[in-house]
Amino acid sequence: MSAMAIDVIVGLQRGDEGKGRFVDMLAKEYDIVARFNGGNNAGHTVVLTSGKVLKLHLMPSGITYPHIVNIIGNGTLVNPVKLVEEIADIESKGIEVSQKNLKLSSGSHLILPHHIFEDEIREIGEGRQGSTKSGIAQVSAFKAMRTGARTEMIKNDPKKLYDLILDGLMAQKPLREAVGLKNIDEEAIAHEYIKNAQLLRGFITDTVFYLNQELRKKKPPRILAEGAQAFLLDIDHGMYPFTTSSSTTSGGVCTGLGASPSFIGRIMGVSKAVQSHVGGGPFVTEVTDKKELAKLHGDKNTIDAEYGATTGRIRRLGYLDLPQIRRSQMVNGTNNMILSKLDWVPRFGPKVPICVAYKRKGRVLKISPDSAYKLEQSTPLYEYLPTWKEDIQNVRKFSDLPKNAQNYIKFIENHTEVPISMIGVGPNRDQFIVR
Repeated sequence: MSAMAIDVIVGLQRGDEGKGRFVDMLAKEYDIVARFNGGNNAGHTVVLTSGKVLKLHLMPSGITYPHIVNIIGNGTLVNPVKLVEEIADIESKGIEVSQKNLKLSSGSHLILPHHIFEDEIREIGEGRQGSTKSGIAQVSAFKAMRTGARTEMIKNDPKKLYDLILDGLMAQKPLREAVGLKNIDEEAIAHEYIKNAQLLRGFITDTVFYLNQELRKKKPPRILAEGAQAFLLDIDHGMYPFTTSSSTTSGGVCTGLGASPSFIGRIMGVSKAVQSHVGGGPFVTEVTDKKELAKLHGDKNTIDAEYGATTGRIRRLGYLDLPQIRRSQMVNGTNNMILSKLDWVPRFGPKVPICVAYKRKGRVLKISPDSAYKLEQSTPLYEYLPTWKEDIQNVRKFSDLPKNAQNYIKFIENHTEVPISMIGVGPNRDQFIVR
């Protein structure tokens, strides 16, 4: 058995750190890229060599390289209609998607139409949580209650799957009417769902078996496990209840792909210099000044503007939060860090605040607390670093960065005790520094 064939990349903050972009850059060194959690509620934006922008929601970021096998693991939540749309968009950019380079786990769970409507119903009422209305919480609840539908049904029992969808929609009709949702054609929706689902038949397989057969070869392939969303959205370790419904940490790799922990090697965590969040929940270092936010959000028409890749919603922004990153690194076992958007730091002005500790109930905390309640009770303690005026988007060596930019990176490393190996200095594929 060959150990440490799997490298992992996860988000250390609240999502939108640029994981997809860095997976896309790193992927050429790997043979397999595997997605282990989440659904189409999250998004990665990749800028292709041609300059075209590719927005991925469920597809692993390795799809842009022809030599890579992409796995959508059993820990993911699959909406066939959205996945078929995503494949069509990818192919329209001149990228091939075939049974050779895409494998969809038969053990993944299906997001059904009534899950999405149930999500919409909740978001209309007082119990709304700022959801993307993708049905993620609902399918996860059905999965936990053992009443869900797995992707294997597409191949093995499409008639039963159709009946399950139709029955779910019909039973939900009074609830939709009660909140004022418009009438739908339940049969047409069920037929359309099955029609799209059948287009995925050729991709569906036992990915756990496939992956373990590959891992146990004398010379195993190099595998990159790609996580969606980020630490504070983890169902077990995040700011509950303002979380997603799956494991977003490195621990989710084992359950979401069916791989032993003994195969995991590097664990890379991505952080962003301008911390961001879409949705509700406590945000200790949130920026509230409207003038400062206007500078930080950027032009909505640019690739790296601070708007959600999936929702299009404007992001809440905050100062870099080292206590939160320390907790994330502690749980993930991060041995390597990637920092994105270093080029945006001068937007804070001549000096940039960095949160180095929290104060809560008279105590100073170097590591953030473990619940939303405690985060709400915490206030940030800042240190201030000088920024720089130079444009760094064309810099490719750490030594060529302005001295203050170098000091900014070293400051983070000293406070987290984790090395920063890659630095994003712009949104394009080649705008990064490797140390």
